[in-house]
Amino acid sequence: MNSYRILTGLTAALLSLPLFAAAPTQNADLVKAATQQLDSAREAAFRGDLAAQMDIYRAADASRNDAREESERLRETFATNEKALADASEALRLRTGSLGEMFGVVRQTATDLQSVTDNSIVRIDHPDIAANLAALSEARELPQLTELKQLWDALRDEARWSGEISSTEVDAVYPNGELANTQVIRIGTFNLISADGYLTLDDEMKALSLLPRQPTEAALIDNYLASDVAPVAIDPSRGGLLSLTAESPTFVDRLRQGGMVGYLIIFIGAVGAAIAAWRLIALRLTGSAVRNQLRTLEAPSPDNALGRILIARGSDNDDQELLEARMDEAVLKELPGIERGQSIIRLLAAIAPLLGLLGTVTGMIATFQAITVFGSGDPKLMAGGISQALVTTELGLIVAVPLLLLHSWVASQSRGLVQVLDEQSAGLIAEAAEKRESR
Repeated sequence: MNSYRILTGLTAALLSLPLFAAAPTQNADLVKAATQQLDSAREAAFRGDLAAQMDIYRAADASRNDAREESERLRETFATNEKALADASEALRLRTGSLGEMFGVVRQTATDLQSVTDNSIVRIDHPDIAANLAALSEARELPQLTELKQLWDALRDEARWSGEISSTEVDAVYPNGELANTQVIRIGTFNLISADGYLTLDDEMKALSLLPRQPTEAALIDNYLASDVAPVAIDPSRGGLLSLTAESPTFVDRLRQGGMVGYLIIFIGAVGAAIAAWRLIALRLTGSAVRNQLRTLEAPSPDNALGRILIARGSDNDDQELLEARMDEAVLKELPGIERGQSIIRLLAAIAPLLGLLGTVTGMIATFQAITVFGSGDPKLMAGGISQALVTTELGLIVAVPLLLLHSWVASQSRGLVQVLDEQSAGLIAEAAEKRESR
C-alpha cells in the first residue's frame, strides 16, 4: 500500500509539471526521462509489495503448521480422556453394583411423592416435608444415608396423615370473593369440610375455596359437626367429583343456555299443557253431565249436551227425514264445544320441534362465528353456541312429545262423548220410527 501511494504521488507530480514552450527535441527528451523515472518507481513499488506478501505468506504457513500440531495434540488428549472415562465408568459400575438400581428407585419415588404432596390437602396443617424431594428427584449422584432416611420419613408421614382427621383454622375464599378465617376439618387426604360445606384446594393459587354449589350430601355435615359419631360423605377422587358437581349446570342453567328460543319453547309447552288441562276438565264435566242425563232420558235438561239433543228432537209424530235432520243438527251444534282446543294443542306440538330446529341453527351460526373470530384452539369459546343448539333441540322434543300425548288424550275423550251423542240420537230416531210403524 505504501509503494502504491508513492507511485501515485510521483504520477501526480509528473502531471503537475509546467509545460514550457520549447523545441520538439527537448520536449521528447523530457517526456522520455519522466517515463523512465515513473517506470523505475513502479518497479520498486511492485518489488516492495512482493516482499510484504511473501512475509504474510510465511507467517500464515507457520500458523497453519502450529494449528495442525495443536489439533493433533488435542486429538491424542481426547482419545486418552475417552479411554480414562470408559475405565472410570466401568469402575463405578463395578463398585456401585445394585446401588445404581436403588438410585433410580429413589429418584422415581421422590418424583411421585412430590407430585402427590404438591396437590395434597394435607399441606394445610402439615406444610413441612422431611425430605428435599426436588433435590432427590433431580439428583445426579447416589443419595446419602441421611437423605434416604428423610425420604422414608416423608413417606411414613404422608401415610400417617392420610388416615387421620384433623381440625385447623385457615383462610378460605368464599363464592362472593371474600377471604375469611374458617375452622376446617380435614378427612384424611379426601376432603375438607366446614360449617358452610365442602372446600377444595386450588392447585394454581394454593388456596382453599368454598364450593359455589354444594352437593346434596352436604346436608350430612351439620350432623357430623354436631355429634361425635355421624355419617359423612367423602369424595374418593380427592375433590374431582366435587369439582364436577360444582361445574355441572343445574336445570335452570340448562334453560338459560337455550336462550330466547328455549324460553319460547317452554312458553309454548306451558300454554299447550294449560289448554289440554282445561279441555280435559271440561270434557270430564261434560261426560259426567251426559252420564247423569242417561239415567233420566224422560226428563231432558238443557245444561248438558245430551239433554239439548233430546229437547231438539221435537215430536215423535214428525216426519222421519225431518227428525234425522234435527238430530244431526243438534249433534253438529255440540261438536265445536266438545272438540274445542284440540287443533291448538296439535299446532303447538308441531311448532315446538320446529323452534328447536331454529335454536339449533342459531347456535351453530354462533359457533361458526366464534371459530371465525377466535379460531378453534379454545373449545370454551364454542361451548355457548353448541349448548344452545343442543338444549333447544332437547326442549323442542321434550315439549312436543307430551303435547302429542295430551292431544291424543283430549281427542279420545271428545270422541267418546261424540259417540255417546251419536248413539243416543240414532236410538231416538229408531224409537220414533218404531212408534210410527206400530200406529
